[in-house]
Amino acid sequence: MADEAGAEALIIRGRVRDSLGVALPRAVVTLSGVGGGRHLVKTRSAEDGGFTVIAPTNGDYLLAAFSPQLGSQSVTVRLDGRPVEVEFRIDVPGAVTD
Repeated sequence: MADEAGAEALIIRGRVRDSLGVALPRAVVTLSGVGGGRHLVKTRSAEDGGFTVIAPTNGDYLLAAFSPQLGSQSVTVRLDGRPVEVEFRIDVPGAVTD
């Protein structure tokens, strides 16, 4: 059984926003092995776009966020004893950003 500090090291926190900075509530956030395959963890973002997932162990993972209206974005994350923060910015079709 992992201690409190051990569990904290496996946490990935972040936010899902569109390219204009607007929070995307209820976006599906999934954690998978880098090689693909089944989702290890699946959750939805909160009203403010925030999410938290807990990985099973340290290592490399593929973290993806999907919004039905805007599509998906994914990043590779490495857990090595410290919590990780991820900010997703999913493009809005036709939007012009600075």
